[in-house]
Amino acid sequence: MTKKKAFTLAEVLITLTIIGVVAALTIPAVVFSTEEKQSIAGLKKAMLTLDQAVDMARTEPEFQPNPKCYVGADGAASDTSQCADLFKYMKDIMQVQKYCKEDPVAGECVPEFAKTESCDGWNELKQGFMTADGMSFFPYSADDPTIIGVDINGLKAPNKWGYDIFSLQLTGSKTTMQMYEPGGCEYAMKGGKTGSQLLEESDDE
Repeated sequence: MTKKKAFTLAEVLITLTIIGVVAALTIPAVVFSTEEKQSIAGLKKAMLTLDQAVDMARTEPEFQPNPKCYVGADGAASDTSQCADLFKYMKDIMQVQKYCKEDPVAGECVPEFAKTESCDGWNELKQGFMTADGMSFFPYSADDPTIIGVDINGLKAPNKWGYDIFSLQLTGSKTTMQMYEPGGCEYAMKGGKTGSQLLEESDDE
């Protein structure tokens, strides 16, 4: 009868150690990649939501052919003469679940997040609102949607710039349709990425 050779305890321990090291190296990368993909998906959804609201505004006589509210693209002049009216219109049609006219953080329309180092408008929010899908939106300046911040998962963690909070800018011109894209006063905390960086990397894949 042939005696089968079994693994020694030392060999088993060495194998488990190797598996542990490989897991420690690969699992964080997989998790980070998944989180980035979720951030990209949420960011694109927020941009689409805002763009659809602006598209709806174009059907109203007062905003035709395009709302006079945009940051000039490619050096073109900006126009903010209808920004207050556009912000009100967007807020009215975006399935807003909760609106905070003053102090949106205290009113739990916008999560509390760390102050930015260079964007004062994000540090002194005037108003904001939360939509039915759980996203939080807050303008950089009161009643002005040309630059608007979004937390793609609302009050849920991590509530950090470059992770789930991003800055979007309504860009266009007098003769072209405005569209939201990452921009304005972008900021990312350590380890995070701005919306521009995330979308650029997703385009390269």
